[in-house]
Parts: sequence; structure tokens; C-alpha cells
Amino acid sequence: MDLQTCLKTSLRSKYQKLKEAEKSLLPLRICYQNNDSTSPTWSSHQFRHVDFSSLAAHFLSVCVPLTDVLSSDRRLFISNRAILTLGVDGIGKTTMVQRFALDWAEDRGHGDIHFLFVLNFWELNLLKHKLSLIELLQTFYPDLKGLNASSLKRDGVWFVFDGLDEFNLTLDFSRPAARDVSEASTVDHLITSLIKGSLLPGAHVWITSRYSAVRRIPRNYFFKETEVLGFSDAQKERHIRTLIDNEDVACKAIDRMKLSSSLTFLCQIPPICTVMANVLNNPLEAKNRFKLKPLTLTQIYTLASSVVEASNSGVLGKLKKLALLRMGEGSVIYEEDLLKTGITVEEASAFSKECPLLLREDSGLHGTTVFRFGHVSAQEFLAASAKLDELQVLGTASLSESCRRLVDEVREDVNGKWDVFLQFIFGLIKERSLLGPNDELFVYTKSMFLQNILFDEVDPLLNCLREYDPQALRTEAEYYLKYDRALIHGFLPIQWHVLIQRLTHLDGLEEHFKMPVTERCDDNLLRQIPTVLKSSKAMLRFSNLTDKSCEALAAVLSTRESNLTELDLGYNSISDYGAALLVEGLADRNCRLKSLRLQCCRVTSLSCKDLADALFVTKTLQELDLSRNEIGDEGMFQLSEGLKVAQLETLKLSQCNIEKQGCWDLAAALQENPKHLRVLDLSSNMVGDDGANELFEKFDISRLKKLEMYHCGLTALSCGLIGEALKSETSALVELNVSNNSLKDAGFRVMCEGMYAWCSLEKLNVSRCGITDKGCIYLAKVLCTVSQLYQGWVRKRNWQAVELKELDISMNRLGDRGVKEVSPGLENPYSHLTTLNLSRCGLTDDCCAELASGLASMESVVSDLDLSGNDLQDKGMKKLCAGLKNPQCKVEKLSLRSCGLTSKSVQFLTSALKSNPSHLEELHLMGNKLEDTDISVLMDLKTCQKYSLCVLDVSVD
Repeated sequence: MDLQTCLKTSLRSKYQKLKEAEKSLLPLRICYQNNDSTSPTWSSHQFRHVDFSSLAAHFLSVCVPLTDVLSSDRRLFISNRAILTLGVDGIGKTTMVQRFALDWAEDRGHGDIHFLFVLNFWELNLLKHKLSLIELLQTFYPDLKGLNASSLKRDGVWFVFDGLDEFNLTLDFSRPAARDVSEASTVDHLITSLIKGSLLPGAHVWITSRYSAVRRIPRNYFFKETEVLGFSDAQKERHIRTLIDNEDVACKAIDRMKLSSSLTFLCQIPPICTVMANVLNNPLEAKNRFKLKPLTLTQIYTLASSVVEASNSGVLGKLKKLALLRMGEGSVIYEEDLLKTGITVEEASAFSKECPLLLREDSGLHGTTVFRFGHVSAQEFLAASAKLDELQVLGTASLSESCRRLVDEVREDVNGKWDVFLQFIFGLIKERSLLGPNDELFVYTKSMFLQNILFDEVDPLLNCLREYDPQALRTEAEYYLKYDRALIHGFLPIQWHVLIQRLTHLDGLEEHFKMPVTERCDDNLLRQIPTVLKSSKAMLRFSNLTDKSCEALAAVLSTRESNLTELDLGYNSISDYGAALLVEGLADRNCRLKSLRLQCCRVTSLSCKDLADALFVTKTLQELDLSRNEIGDEGMFQLSEGLKVAQLETLKLSQCNIEKQGCWDLAAALQENPKHLRVLDLSSNMVGDDGANELFEKFDISRLKKLEMYHCGLTALSCGLIGEALKSETSALVELNVSNNSLKDAGFRVMCEGMYAWCSLEKLNVSRCGITDKGCIYLAKVLCTVSQLYQGWVRKRNWQAVELKELDISMNRLGDRGVKEVSPGLENPYSHLTTLNLSRCGLTDDCCAELASGLASMESVVSDLDLSGNDLQDKGMKKLCAGLKNPQCKVEKLSLRSCGLTSKSVQFLTSALKSNPSHLEELHLMGNKLEDTDISVLMDLKTCQKYSLCVLDVSVD
């Protein structure tokens, strides 16, 4: 058997276990080393190399195939020839090396390699005597008895040294190098000679290491620098599902990982992902599938250690002391290390079989058995537990003081090697209930963090605080945002703003959550529940959701860490059952929701009792939209009980089949609780005059900012109290919509009298209310009126018109006479009116001259005019354009749909635009008798940069 075959046979035998486990292994990712200035330094705590949650923008290189990294490049130089692969503990460096060796041994690639020697640094520690390179290789591969200098000097010879951080000897590159493979020397001398290229200059060297040890080799010897990346998000999920057979449990484990930003990045490291999956692999987790409770790293390791604590408490206690003793030492634990804390090899071996997540056993050269902690984080957890055991006996005051000293010591360590140790100290303090949240330790740590918040080096302090309380500092930040004052004194606004920015970035908070149109369904939403929880607004209307999603959304609402304040579920198939589930979350004391929209969700009166109960409890809900649901009077009666104590500012009940009795119940509730409501929408409910007047008498609608009562069966009998509300000097009413009610001129007159007496109304919609030209007389008085304003009790000196900015009086029988009455109001020098809708008002060309005069007035501020559906004809267009062409005309949007216009009107419009090109931006002419040539002329104006016209809506009738 030739030497290559012997070597391949040996490697296949050595890594056979890896082959058996290949099905559960996920592809490892490798990339070229990123050396930008924002990357963590090599000496930093290794978690900093996988944590990209700080504000620094870390650049991730593109992953490359291992074959590219290990290509046999003939352009090797003696001074620059080794390939380096870095990675944090447990990221998969050794697995990558072993898989590479097994692939080569089984002829699955890397055909340009003739010899592949894999050597572990920890095993090289065992060779204390001098030996030649050939003897060293034969020590590890005894079957290579015929190995000689000539066989090693051929092309395609590779040396792989795995785990530089586990090598105990010093690598001295200043020492004269060895050149003869048969010359005896120390192990460290042989390694440096291979790296320098004096020994076997044609051979390739691949070294793997943690970041902390890489400085042991001068950088100029590295030909390529690479690093192993951890699991991608998809790989994390696949790995968890490999370890957890139950899909519901696996989903919950994945959700809980995603909830915690620290767990999300730490689960890039396979052992930590494995620990978490094993801890959560409990069939009981399938119950309450969507009860979301984020876990900290401390809680995960606490659960992992509890598995063996009952049966192995003695060994576990000794192991904790060993972990503390070896902090900062190498990762390999030999027998003599175990004996320092009284642990025998037999005890350690038995413990490692019972709990490999905390301790692993390994065997190697000469049958030597060594141990390692399951991961460096496991060691740091056990060490922190031992340290806290020592401090706990001192009492609460001494414990707090000692921990504050630890905070100072960790801050002084610029390399951050004790970051996670301190993080576990804080987490264990919480788990053991040793110190309260207001203890001086936490006040001091918060102050230290805020004091140095502009520097990334203090991020570990934030991790410590969040290990004790995942919402640490969020309360203070929210208080500052709300009141512009701080709970913790002595810090500048910039420090608080940076804190808010850091917390937002760290938690991965988003403003909006919205599913793509093609992915809108229950299953897709359930997969993204952690993202919903981290969003402030979930816009889920028209998302094909059913009751299936409601349990998960309720869990989000009831989770303390939820950031959700606005939930829009409009136009989904949610029944009373789903609404009841949502209400459970809404009623939870942790709920922070401010806005809940359930428009057109099949909610009935059955849900209103549950909603009322929730309104008794919730202190945060400010907006409730139940529009287009069959609530009826019965539902309104149930809901009104909650409204008597609710703090709602916005209540929308449009098209809910509410009638007079329901309106009376609403009136009674608002009479009892009038302080909070600012927006009320009762549109498309036939409450009639009786219902409306009951409401207006018991509840002062002048408190409202917006009142919507479109199509409510109102007549002039309801307008008296509306007029009184508008007349009030303290009225807050800004928007009023009473369209599609039979108010007629008599009702409109009463409203106008209120407006011109004293009014702060800015938007009025009286479309389709039976108003005629007689009503326009009263409107004209409003538009022409000036009123003296007050600021508190001080009278202002200037005069100005009523505040009306938007007026929709469309679909009323105003006629030309009515518009002639109104037009002088457009010339009021104190007017605010910018939007005027006169569509379908029975107008002809007869009123266009007066209207044009008003628009051309220097005082007019009308920018949006709608005259659609009026028989203006070309004659009227000509008159209107006389005003539009005046540069003082400020109309930006003009709607003239279906006005009987022809090509002549296009000529008038073109002429007007040429005279006044800088204002008109939108022109709507659909439904007129235009020719293709007319459209072409207008399109030329739209494309010409000289004109402001950018929106053109035209079609041939």
C-alpha cells in the first residue's frame, strides 16, 4: 500500500464519526478576513466578533468555497505563505478541518493534494522531547513507515495545524530555522520553520485559531487570512429543527431565539444554538404555542445545568470552581488541572456523558484523555456562578459593593475578556433574586453606561443590564421621549438620544410591519411573529388572516418586550372567537397597544362584552375602530359599559347598524366619561335626529376635534346643537362631516350662523345635503366674515376670516346663482380656503365669470378646485380660463371631469397655462369630448419643463 493510500485510510478511520453525523451537519461558511477599522480587535472578547448589534457598521465579506481558499497557488513566497482561518470558539473551525480531510481521504475533491497531514495543537503539547519532522508525522500516522525527505518535497503537500489557541509552547520566529526534515528539534521549532518556509519550502500550511491567539504568528507570514462565519438565519432554524422533532416546539424555540437580540447573534455559534435547542426541547413547550417569553443566555445555561445538578451536584460545584480558576487560561483541561479542584478523570468522564453541553471529553495521542468546557460561554457561566457563590455569603450590601468593583475591573480591561463573565453575574443575580432592580449596583452601571455612551466599548455594560432585565434603560428612554426629562439625572440630551438609537438598533426595532401582497396568509404571519413584536406598527389589513393568527397576536400584545403600539387588522376574516383571543392580549397589564383597528372583520355584539371588559383594564388604548361590523344596538349597549371608564381618544363605529337606542347608550357613556374622546365616527348608522340630539345634549361635541356623521338620517332638527357647538369660543372642532343628510337650507343656515359667530372649523363636508342657492347666502356670509381672535384672554390685534380651509359642498342644487353668491368670499383678504369642491352642483357657464374673478384675486388662496359633473361647456371654460391665466391665480389642482368640454376648451386651457405656467400641477379632464390631437397638445405641456403640470388625467368620451 503506497503512502498516500495509507494516509487516506488513517484519516477515514480517524474521522469516521464525522461521516456518520454528516446528515445533521450544516454547510460551514468561510470568507476572507475583514480588516476594516470598525472590526473588533483580535484581542477582544470573541463574542464581539459575532455581535453586530453595536452602532458601528460592520462589513461582512462574501462567502467563498473552501476549495478557493485552499487552492494550491504556485506564487508562494518564503516570507508570506501560510493560510490563516480565524473563528470564535465553537464556530466550526475543527469541523471544517475534519470535513476537508475526510473529503480528501474519500476522493471527494481536492485532487491536487498529494499528502494531507492534520495535526491538533493540543496533541502537539504532549510531545516534550526533540524529534524530526518525519518522526513527528509518524508519531501521529504510524502506518507511514516509508515516509522520507523525497516524498515530502514533492508538490501538493499540506500541513493543517488546528487550534493555535490550544498550543502551550511559545512560537519564536527569531530563532534560526530548521531546514532538514530528518533533523531533530523541538515541536515549536519545527512549526515555526514550516511556517517560515525554510523547512519544506514547497509545502502548504493551513492554521486555524481563535482571534485571541493569532498574534503569536507575525502577520507577514500569512498568505491568506480568512474567517469562519457562524450559522446564517436559515441555518439556525434548520439546526434547531434537526434537534427538535416536534414542529410546534421547534417553532417556539425559533421564536424565542428571535425575540432576544443577544441570542440571535450568539446562536450563530453552533454549540450555543445546540444548548438552546436542547433546553427548549420539551413537549410541554408545545402548549401555549404563542406565549412568548424571551430567554436570556443565563436562563438557558441555568436550565442546562439544572438537568445534572440533582445527580451530580458535587461534581458540578467542583467544576464551577475549576471554571473560575481557569478563566483566561487555555481551553484544554488535562488531568492535573482537574485534580486542582478534586475532580477525578472518571468523574469528569461520567459528567461529560451526562451533560456534554457543559463538559466535553476528547482523546488523542498516546491514549491521552482531555476535557473542554462545552463552550467558552459555558465556562464563563460556571465561573460566574462560582464567583457569586463566594460573594453571596457576604450579605446584600457587600454583594452590591463587590459587584460594583467587578464593573470597574471589567471596564478597565480594554480587551473585554471578562465581558460575558460579568454579564452572567448580572443574570445570576436576577435568577437568584439577590438584588432588587433599584439597587445601587444597577444605578451605578446605568450611570457608567450613559456617561460613556458615545463609545462602543461600554456596550458590554448594556448587555449586563439587559441580562438582569431585558427592558433595562427602556423605561428611562421612554420617559425621556414622553416628557423631555430624565429619570436619571446629570446627562445631556445627546446622551439620551444616542441611548434611544442604540436600543432601537440593538433590539432590531422597525417602524412598520407589512407582509408582501403575495405572502399574505396566517402561516406566513405566524412565522414572523418575532418581527411583529419588534415593530411599532403592524399593518395587516387585507392580509387573508383568520382566527388562527389571533392567538399569536394576543401573545405579542401581552408580552412585556413587545414594541407594538398600532395594530390594523381591517378586512380580515376574524370572527368573535378571534376577537376574544385578541382581547385577552389587550387586557394584559403588559399590553402597550394604542390603536386597534378591526374594520370589516365579522365582529358582532358578542365581542363587544369582551372589548368592554378590556376597556376597563387597559390604560394605553387610545384608538378603537370597529367600523363595518354588525354590532347593532345590542353591541353598542355592551361596549358603552367599557366606554364609561375608557381613555379612548378615537372611536370609529361607521356602518355598524347602530340606531337610536345604541346612540342613546353611547351618549350616556360619554356623558359619564367626557374627558378623553377627540374623534368620533358614527357615519352610515341611522341614528336619526332623536339619537343625534341625545348625543349632542349629553356630550359636548365642541370637545371633539373631528366628528363624522355621514348618512345618519339627520335633518335640520339636528343642526341647532351642531351650530351651538361651532359657536362656542372654546370649540376644538376642526373637522365636521355631515354629508348625505337631509339638512337642507334651514339646517345649513343654523350651522353657518354658528360658523360666522365664532368658529375654528377647518374642514367641512356638507355634500349631498339638499342645499340650494338660498343656503349659499349663509355660506357667503361665512366666507366673507372676519373674526377677532383671542389668545387666552388677550385679544389679538389682527383680524382674519374663519379658519375654514377645505369645503365640500358637492352634489347640492346650488346652481349658478348659488356660486355667484359664494364667489366674493374667495376675495376675502383673510381667507384660508384652499380646497373647494363644487362638483355636480348644477352649474353652467353663467357663473364662471364670477368664479374666475374670485380665483384671479390676489387674496384668493384656493389651490384645489373641483367643478366636475357641471355643464360648463366651452363657453364656461373660456370664462374660467380668464381667471386661470392671471398669474395671481394659485390653483394647483383642477378637476373638470364630464363638463361637456371639446377641443376649444383645450385651446383656452393651453393659453391660460402659457400665461400662468408655474401653478397648475394636476389637471383632470376625463369624460369630456376631446380629440387625440387635443390630448397630444396637453401631453406636450406636461413634458415641457417650463410648465408645472405633472399629472394629466384625460380620455376620449
